[in-house]
Amino acid sequence: MKKRFLTVIPTLVLLLLLVTTVASAQVASGPSDATSPPPTSAADVAKVLCAGTNISLTAPQDPSGVDYTKYHWYKIDASGNKQEVTAMTGRTYTETPTTAGYYEYQVVTENANGCTSPISDVFKEYVLPPLSVTITTPTSSMCAEAANSTLLTANVTPSTGFTINYQWNLGGVDIAGANSNTYNVTGITTAGTLTYGVTVTYALNTSCPASTTKDIVISPLPTKPTISAN
Repeated sequence: MKKRFLTVIPTLVLLLLLVTTVASAQVASGPSDATSPPPTSAADVAKVLCAGTNISLTAPQDPSGVDYTKYHWYKIDASGNKQEVTAMTGRTYTETPTTAGYYEYQVVTENANGCTSPISDVFKEYVLPPLSVTITTPTSSMCAEAANSTLLTANVTPSTGFTINYQWNLGGVDIAGANSNTYNVTGITTAGTLTYGVTVTYALNTSCPASTTKDIVISPLPTKPTISAN
């Protein structure tokens, strides 16, 4: 009986270590909050980051201008609890975010005497989801006639939850006033291939655009026919 008890104890210890390791990994890599709506403006959080951008946070030095002996970084997990993710000598903490959402942190400084500061206020950043766009249209060819038209529509992913800026262009040159999710191609009387494009950005952060193009073929009209007698 005693032998069985001794065998169970190491197994339990290993399981506890495994659970702790997995939990720490989840806290370090995922967002603190992936379900709340995005901020209504960039001013609502400390920073809005494009997808794929690393989070980089810097804690303060001591009043004399040198680094503290240690910096204890905490991250808020999905349940709203703070967990220490690292205790480091450098004062800059970096993380590669995995998905969109809010990433929330706190820090405690420790001096050479082992004295620790009160924990900082929560520092919150928001990471945007990847942005992409396609163009659809009822037809990709038109006759060279002023009355003919076709409507280009920009389809953005994510399709909801964010304010999107639009800018249409023709051959890479922006079209003045073409700032909605659609653009009507009309009044074309010269045959050829026209390349229309659209660039979209988040209103929260315009530094991570997405763009695409669509060719519209303008076919020439037949020449005016003449009738001859047989």
